[in-house]
Amino acid sequence: MGIWLGLDVGAVRTGLAESDPTHSMAFPVGTHRTAEILLYLTSHYREADLAGLVLGLPKDLMGRETEGSQHARTLGEKIHSLWPSLPLHWMDERYTSKMAAQAAHSAGAKSRVKKDKGMLDAASACLILDSFLTQKNRP
Repeated sequence: MGIWLGLDVGAVRTGLAESDPTHSMAFPVGTHRTAEILLYLTSHYREADLAGLVLGLPKDLMGRETEGSQHARTLGEKIHSLWPSLPLHWMDERYTSKMAAQAAHSAGAKSRVKKDKGMLDAASACLILDSFLTQKNRP
């Protein structure tokens, strides 16, 4: 059955999240340099262990794709060429970074944690993946 892998692609860092084996929950895994993400993915995951991929798609406030969207799509194509049999889904990632920062603040995180962009990128990937899993599991 495999797990779902969620990615929040940024120019510098990519946040990662994984689902549980039942595809009901998402967990932040960490961040890695976007320039090295393909190497990281191929060294840490096997296609046979994955159910699919969910990538965040940056959009502006009007819902239009941005320059970041093209960057994410380019990376998505490269990942898909590595694992062509895996389904790849795109999720609107508007507000995920802000939601991750607000969640850290609400949880009482120290200011250094709230300013840790890597931690927020992983949390954003988790929100993206969780959104997908929620939609996928809706009756």
